[in-house]
Amino acid sequence: MSSPSTPSSPQATTQVELTTLALGNLTGVFILIGAISSLFGPLLVTFTHHFSISLARAGEVLSIYFIGALIGVVPGWWGLKHTTGRKVLTVSLITVAAGTLCSGLVHSWLIFLASIFLLGLGFGSLDMGLNVLLSRTAVEGRAHRLSFVNAGYGLGAVICPLLLVVVHPGNFPAVFVAISIIALLLTTFNSGVHAPALKAESLQSQISARRAQRWPILLSFIAAYIFYVALETSASGWISSQLQRGGYSASLGSFITAAFWMGMTIGRSLGGTLHRIFNERKLILGGLVLAIFADLGATSNHLALVTYPLLGLILATVFPMGLMWYTRLLPHDSDGISLILFAMMAGGVIGPGGVSLLVSHFGVHVIPYTFAGLALIDVALFASILRFQPVELT
Repeated sequence: MSSPSTPSSPQATTQVELTTLALGNLTGVFILIGAISSLFGPLLVTFTHHFSISLARAGEVLSIYFIGALIGVVPGWWGLKHTTGRKVLTVSLITVAAGTLCSGLVHSWLIFLASIFLLGLGFGSLDMGLNVLLSRTAVEGRAHRLSFVNAGYGLGAVICPLLLVVVHPGNFPAVFVAISIIALLLTTFNSGVHAPALKAESLQSQISARRAQRWPILLSFIAAYIFYVALETSASGWISSQLQRGGYSASLGSFITAAFWMGMTIGRSLGGTLHRIFNERKLILGGLVLAIFADLGATSNHLALVTYPLLGLILATVFPMGLMWYTRLLPHDSDGISLILFAMMAGGVIGPGGVSLLVSHFGVHVIPYTFAGLALIDVALFASILRFQPVELT
């Protein structure tokens, strides 16, 4: 059954227009940031040897990265409000290039964490900026654009763990330097992005004025996205460590992490097609319920080899379809989307940080139970949004 139609509202004066080359480049940027985000999980054990630290301490890199990402949303959003989207993308990519270059060249754990923080700043600005820009494109085809471009994130997350298998995890500094070069190259393909500054958008003022209707919806989505990101980042960051501590090789851990992201890529690539069959609410709630069972299946390390790739496929549509759901309830609320994308970065700190704390006290066997708990909370939060009706603008 398809989604209900969006309430009739005037077209935004700051609607984003993308050339085919620009849309391809945005997909390339998502591939890049997906590749970066998937590096840390398979490398946690390698970090323990390279920097002579414990596994629990190596897990700090995940939290530091997302603290940087959380803060990075702020300058990115200011840029979208006051300048063009093209400039925001360029500056963010340069920041990513600087962070990855430093990460590949340093030998001190503390300086490495500082470099990862800088990298996180660029990631946060890019992740927020790209999703806001896509959410401001024409309503027709928006679900396809959001799903397809976000699939690039999953594709990048597949490539990097497999690349680590080929080049060997111990050579991770060279991988960081290579990513830095790619980030700089991507800055040269932003000319087809037409994204005016958001401060000129009058419809945003109308939707912001509906405080009594807007804030309960917005806060509900913020909570739901925090726990979704906590689940996704915890899974991608700790799958490999669970399998390695369960007796499997680092290469197999990287492969299963890549398979998790391959499932995510396939699911998001099919997002537009699935959205024509099921509405975004069914895709989100159904996916999260299935995720609970997949996580519980992963309590067996043998079953985890199958259930973790399935988990990626199951969770794939939650992120882009959540944005579609929000834009149906609150059309033209770019400020709200930015607040969601800002706050959700806290999930990248809470999730992996919480898993790290639990692992230090109870061991790696607690990992799949933690994932299942996060999925259970998230399905309850998204289900609570069913009580809201779309806000109509004049």
